Amino acid sequence: MELRRALTIFRLQKRIPIDSLNSIFRELVKKYHPDKVREHPDWAHERMSEINNAYETLVEWLSKPPEVGKTTPTVTETRENPEKTDEELFRREIPTINSADRNIFYPVFNSFLDGLGVYYQYGLDNPAYRVEGVRRFRFREAFRTIQKTRDKLEVYTKEKSHPVFLAASRFSRLTAAEIELGEPDFKDKMKYRKFDDGFRLARRSFDDAVKEIFFPELIPKHLTGRAISGIYACYSSFVLYLTVFTKGERRNAAILMTARYDALMDLLELRSNGILDF
Repeated sequence: MELRRALTIFRLQKRIPIDSLNSIFRELVKKYHPDKVREHPDWAHERMSEINNAYETLVEWLSKPPEVGKTTPTVTETRENPEKTDEELFRREIPTINSADRNIFYPVFNSFLDGLGVYYQYGLDNPAYRVEGVRRFRFREAFRTIQKTRDKLEVYTKEKSHPVFLAASRFSRLTAAEIELGEPDFKDKMKYRKFDDGFRLARRSFDDAVKEIFFPELIPKHLTGRAISGIYACYSSFVLYLTVFTKGERRNAAILMTARYDALMDLLELRSNGILDF
């Protein structure tokens, strides 16, 4: 695995002690191991495979720290380019997508965004609106589009190795799953009301951020930037919910939202590197 991708998965921006890396690894396993994510086994296996590969890459990198007074090249990543420094590797660019793959990818990805745009345009991130007249029709239309493009992206992901296919497929799959989740009817509502209300608010805030990222025209000018600036707070709420509930439907919902956040971050990273346009 590319070192840059491994660093992204572990949310690292600099070297850390091996013990600290092991702690992060254990926390990731607790979140994403298939035994913990029974509702989404395919995604869990995919995510754990990435985490294991990233861990091996980082262990090898950290096992050979820079010499005193020098910036030492990395290990696996720099064997073909031994002149690269650690700092340069953090800035390493992801390969651009070739024209043939672009012609395959963008029609499907843009169709997914079309469906998602209708979803947000009619306020269908509020499950109560999905059964109202015209909105009910629009919900079915939008969700069918999202499902169809999800399925196409999953097929292409098996054939194509470029990160844009994997990132888009993951985000579309998790988005469809989150839409299907709707407004869950959890047990013991009164007992866990405080946590449920916080999680519900974080989900809505996250949707606002997704809306602002992909469809800024739907956001009033005086609110521009507010949702995006609060997106990490949403992630913190998801992790808190995941920490409090160690099993059951609430935990599954927390895993889903944490994973959707991770998938969105992957897309944003690709965009920031000029690899993906949206």
